[in-house]
Amino acid sequence: MSDPRHASIYQLLRHSPLCHGLAADELHRIADALRSVDYAAGAVVARQGEPGRSMFLVSQGRVRVTLSRDHEPPRLLAYLGRGDHFGDMALLGDKVRPATITAVVDSELLELDQERFDQLLVSVPGLAANLSRALVLRLRQEMTRRRRRERPTIVGLVNTTARTQGLIRHLATALAARGESFEVLTDRVEKWPSESGYFIERIPSAPTAGERAARVRARIEQVIGHQGRVLLDLTQQSSPSELALLLAPCEEVWWLVDSRFSQSAVERLQTLLDTAPHLGPRIHWVWILHRDERFAPYLRTPPVIAPIDFKITLEDAAEQASWRQRQGVERLVRHLRGTRLGIALGGGGARGLAHLGVLRALDHEGIHFDLVAGTSSGALMGLAYCGGWRPDTAMESLRTALTPARLFRLLPGGMRWYLWSKYRRMAWDLMLRPYLHDTRLEQLQVPLLVLAVDLISGAQVVRERGDAVHAVMESINLPYFSKPILRDGMALVDGGVLNNLPVDVLPERGADFVVGVDVVSKLPPDFAGTPEHPRRAGVLETLLRVTEVQALGVTSLRAHALDLLIAPDTSDYEFADFTQARQLAEVGECAARSVLPKLKELIGQLEADATRALTK
Repeated sequence: MSDPRHASIYQLLRHSPLCHGLAADELHRIADALRSVDYAAGAVVARQGEPGRSMFLVSQGRVRVTLSRDHEPPRLLAYLGRGDHFGDMALLGDKVRPATITAVVDSELLELDQERFDQLLVSVPGLAANLSRALVLRLRQEMTRRRRRERPTIVGLVNTTARTQGLIRHLATALAARGESFEVLTDRVEKWPSESGYFIERIPSAPTAGERAARVRARIEQVIGHQGRVLLDLTQQSSPSELALLLAPCEEVWWLVDSRFSQSAVERLQTLLDTAPHLGPRIHWVWILHRDERFAPYLRTPPVIAPIDFKITLEDAAEQASWRQRQGVERLVRHLRGTRLGIALGGGGARGLAHLGVLRALDHEGIHFDLVAGTSSGALMGLAYCGGWRPDTAMESLRTALTPARLFRLLPGGMRWYLWSKYRRMAWDLMLRPYLHDTRLEQLQVPLLVLAVDLISGAQVVRERGDAVHAVMESINLPYFSKPILRDGMALVDGGVLNNLPVDVLPERGADFVVGVDVVSKLPPDFAGTPEHPRRAGVLETLLRVTEVQALGVTSLRAHALDLLIAPDTSDYEFADFTQARQLAEVGECAARSVLPKLKELIGQLEADATRALTK
């Protein structure tokens, strides 16, 4: 134990799951067999398909695990930090790396070669047992879709204006309320009011930028030893080169941008990337919106950084917190804790208004979502939710816009003819433009996935970028009522043709927990009358019934991707009757309240898993 390096490795092994339950002499034996290796940020430690002759234990830093199949983009499997191990599957199997491992930040790894690995399996039987448990856990995660997500422990927040500096206090308060252990390191000169639940420390000064960065790194390593997380709060008073040095140990960087000063923030970021391009994959936009703004600015040629961004409506008064601010901060907290909630809203014509009742009930309980997928009317309701409208406000606006003239209401089957006329007159676009204008999907406060079907390829189309109104128009484009929309070399119709409840696209984009809302789980019983009083259904009525039956059939094929289903009984309401908005919302709210206990229990389990992962 006289060797400080050996003692440091020994302490790491004591707290690593790989060495759980091992005796002191066994830990020393493993420590003697390990060799320290350094990897710079972005370096590939192991590449999928190449020979594997050693395994690794993360001593400092963080690595990313990705898997490639055929010609698909690499799929994220996990982020591994201090105490985690990888590479054992190649040593135990066919000696081929099953995945690619890349250093996210400058990292120190402890390498164990094949020869010493084989010797330890014999001399330390408990090591083999722990490796087996780890393999079982990985298999369970694959089977249940519970893949480990990034839980960054060292996060840099770069403020680009004085207004963005208000976010850190709201974020810190929310993390402390979760019981998290963390410290804020800041370079602010002004006094920061002391708050309970976390520590605030000013970044130490130094004669040169390099020495200051070295002191910050040393302090971060000390804090991480007894706190679960470090938030490095920077006011960007530093030069680009010094800022790059300060951010070097950060696993993730948030570039905080006041929406009204986006151009200068973009220019500053590009200057930083010109100085330190390796930081790009770690940097995320965090848009700070004003109360009167619904959408983030659109950048035509943004800097190349991480794809996920966040939008936060920040109130000017520190003591106030609007519902949109609470939602935004909650999404940031869940991102830090490695969880992501998704909700899929199915199609169903006017019955889709029940979605707003479901969302109203969940919003009242403080349950917000990080990702939304919608098909047909579900895409329309999802657009309202992701655009920052309260469910009640959206319901009243839609009810007013979709209530037909008195003539349609007096005609037999008038609601169906009204719906037909909306398509023939292309009235959907005219209805939505005053609210959305030219807003793009990537500007919405919550990411929205909109589904349509291309009749040329016969494939499902998932829109997550581009004109928001165009995307919804494609998704609600009923093939019996309207011609295909020709765009981007495709002939697009209603997404419900192939996927009426798009739960399966959410895990593919990082959702850990998926709620589905199916508004057509029960068909209206009075189609074609009753056995005692049969009647012949009209053409429009028959076409709508075909749409309902098709939606019911394709929805059942996607149920495997669900964690919880909410199924409002809308069978008493017509597919085309939008005048019953309030009643449909009530039906949706009742259905949501009936599953609230189960939903809270499941989300609680997800939170508990996140806490265990952070405090291991």
